[in-house]
Amino acid sequence: MATPEFDYIIVGGGLTGCVVASRLKQRNPSLDILLLEAGVDASNNPDVKTYPPLFSLLGSDLDWAYATTAQPHTADRVHTVHAGKALGGGTTINFGGWSRGDSTDYDLWAETVGDQRWGYEGLLPYFCRSESFFDRGADHREHGFEGPVRVTSVSARDPDRQYPLREPIRDAWLEIGEQFNSSPGTGRSSGVVEFLETWQGGERQAAYQAYSLDGVHCITGATVHKVEVTGPERTASAVLLADGRRFASRREVILAAGALRTPQLLMLSGIGPAEVLAEHGIALIVESPEVGKNLIDHFALYQLYKLREPDRGLALGSPKLTHPALTQGFPVDWAVNQQVPKTILEPAVQKDKERFGPNTDESVLIPGRPLVETLILYTPIGMPADGTLIMTSTMLLSATSRGTVSISSASPTAPPEINSNYYDTETDRAVLIYGARRTARALLGTSALKEYVEAEVPPPGMPALTPNSSDKEFDARIRATGMAHHHPAGTAAMGKVVDSEMRVMGVENLRVVDASVLPVGIGGHPQATLYAVAEQAAEIILQANMDEWP
Repeated sequence: MATPEFDYIIVGGGLTGCVVASRLKQRNPSLDILLLEAGVDASNNPDVKTYPPLFSLLGSDLDWAYATTAQPHTADRVHTVHAGKALGGGTTINFGGWSRGDSTDYDLWAETVGDQRWGYEGLLPYFCRSESFFDRGADHREHGFEGPVRVTSVSARDPDRQYPLREPIRDAWLEIGEQFNSSPGTGRSSGVVEFLETWQGGERQAAYQAYSLDGVHCITGATVHKVEVTGPERTASAVLLADGRRFASRREVILAAGALRTPQLLMLSGIGPAEVLAEHGIALIVESPEVGKNLIDHFALYQLYKLREPDRGLALGSPKLTHPALTQGFPVDWAVNQQVPKTILEPAVQKDKERFGPNTDESVLIPGRPLVETLILYTPIGMPADGTLIMTSTMLLSATSRGTVSISSASPTAPPEINSNYYDTETDRAVLIYGARRTARALLGTSALKEYVEAEVPPPGMPALTPNSSDKEFDARIRATGMAHHHPAGTAAMGKVVDSEMRVMGVENLRVVDASVLPVGIGGHPQATLYAVAEQAAEIILQANMDEWP
């Protein structure tokens, strides 16, 4: 039986895979494009569409729910890293947040790889191309208004979606010195910004909904075993599935399986660290020692705070908050992106330099770069909502700790081996402690919120945290309860594994287009960044092959 052939084979039907497949097909309808997704098509599953069952998707059959190794800096706990196991990937189970990193993040990326296309100005046209921004009066240079992804703010979408604590929470942050940022979603992310999201009319926008896959051959339930690399020029020529099916590529194979699966697939294909491949009996095709290194992930402290007089109707679960609009998106008003004083950063970086030497990440010292984000949710995650509690998430935006992804087996059905190495550096500890203390100060130490918030609710056996708690107490809490924030990146880093056109070094006709390629930490939630990255990648791929168009 003849092997089916396609112009492009895209491995991974998540966010970036859907965008690249859609854009290639739209620009050149004659192309035969195959999109392979290991998960299911959940488009008919009502739980993925609306808010009420949102949190139930975590740990469901639509979630890979990867387990890390025991993490030494967080009490040897094993963390779960959630990732969408369905067409659309993370956009099928995520919370719909839309935020760009700060321009300094992208400019650091461009400087690191020596290619200004990956700086903020280089990516800006692709940020704009991907979005349909709600505010037509916004800066037309900074925003797009005709793109596939509809972006809105909580307050703009529905007049009935007004959370009672919206203004007190904003005022509390202003009271402790944060500045109000009236231009969310631009290259300046510091301050109190309105939370932007992709929910529309209470329904999710998955990547395959925003970016049409009409005309694309899409196979779900397709676990890929490896990319076949053949010939003296080491050319990616076909993809072999775990069930034995094989598909040949006439032009390129594009890996878009995410920061945890893509390095695994590279190694299973014989591209990676020689010693790892030898250990598992995999023939070495290209020695690429950085495959699986440089794992970056956001890490956060979640806390519960008890409300005073909750019968006033201050949080979801209260019988006074019943309007359906209140549960038609993620229940947050503000994202607070904070810079950290040099007096805190410099001593921490110096300690890391004593440990890591020239490999120390000093990018946290770039002026103006926000390093920690706080969200205040009007409902607790993972427990019944009765209107008495709110939850905070204080997250490292630009973690300096680095982990690894490897393989535990030559089997494609075995999960990758993930050592996220959370909370490893002195800098991460100083930044997250600072951010958690600022969160406590805003909630418990301001006139704006003193009549609304009573106290932090600590885990059993631990003291409640206050603005006056010691660094040691904050550190103990983070080590005991800090969690993954499910934004892994960096494991096929640009400049180390792929070049600045996302081509795998040492292999012809093989690219990576997903969060794996990010060489540095990008602040904010990754969705907006990855849409822009995929848009630019599609443009690069089309231009590279333009001479072959009919």
